[in-house]
Amino acid sequence: MKISLQHRLLKLGLNLTSIVFPSENINLTLLRESTELVSLFALLPWGVKGKKIQLDTISAEIISPVQEQKEKKAILYLHGGGYAIGSSQTHRALVGKIVSETHATALLVNYRKIPEHPCPAAIEDAFRGYQYLLDMGYNAEQIAVAGDSAGGGLVCTFMFMLKEKKMAFPKCGICLSPWADLKHNGASTEKNKYADPFVKITEMQNWAHVYAGDKPLDDPMVSPLYGDFKGFPPMLIQTSSNEVLYNDSTRLRDQLKKAKVNVTYQEWDGLIHWWQLFWRFIPESEDAINKVCDFLNSKLKVS
Repeated sequence: MKISLQHRLLKLGLNLTSIVFPSENINLTLLRESTELVSLFALLPWGVKGKKIQLDTISAEIISPVQEQKEKKAILYLHGGGYAIGSSQTHRALVGKIVSETHATALLVNYRKIPEHPCPAAIEDAFRGYQYLLDMGYNAEQIAVAGDSAGGGLVCTFMFMLKEKKMAFPKCGICLSPWADLKHNGASTEKNKYADPFVKITEMQNWAHVYAGDKPLDDPMVSPLYGDFKGFPPMLIQTSSNEVLYNDSTRLRDQLKKAKVNVTYQEWDGLIHWWQLFWRFIPESEDAINKVCDFLNSKLKVS
């Protein structure tokens, strides 16, 4: 598959940035603040609007179509960032694109992050977002749960929590390049470590231990790849063969299939981690998000 010029230029820019500003020498607070600063230019697309809200002690944002919709359909979105960085601000443009194409209402939760809040804080906050949607009158059949990278793993651990609580699963789940194995046992961890500028494996290994806290790395609530997926709703997985986390996706797909879960698996070649965020500039990103929207429209039957 031919990779677009836009993607090649983005990857070149990220590689140069990582050389000039190696992430292992950047303070986590500075990394968070710089990520938020860059994301200030990530504007919502036309036809959607955002509203900041509070869910008890955490903040969130609701993104919805400007025109009121007859059907009640919702997306709980869990952003990526290694459980350490990222927010509704960094992902609102991506989610806004999905909302504009599906006419669903999305809730982005700013779940608590490391190092102050190890597992299961993020899972509890994802559940808080789900409960908020239920309290707003949506039922489980009207809700999809989606996330990227760490947020993609969080989609699965959140569903493990629902299973523990004996609560209804959402209609479907979406995992975009999920971080599903915090032990990093996939072959792509070593194979792609110099090819994927967004994921620095040494940094991710450190974050994994901080996130796990007093839990072992193979605890399913830390690394969902080692969990029981029986009963899960239909799932969509997207990944690229060039990612450090590529084999997290392939092994998650295999585990879901083993549990008799309906899995839609979509793979691209040669793309960097988080490529879906750049839908305004990269053709492969727009293609991926269009496929996400097709999946949501088929499952939620959003008009």
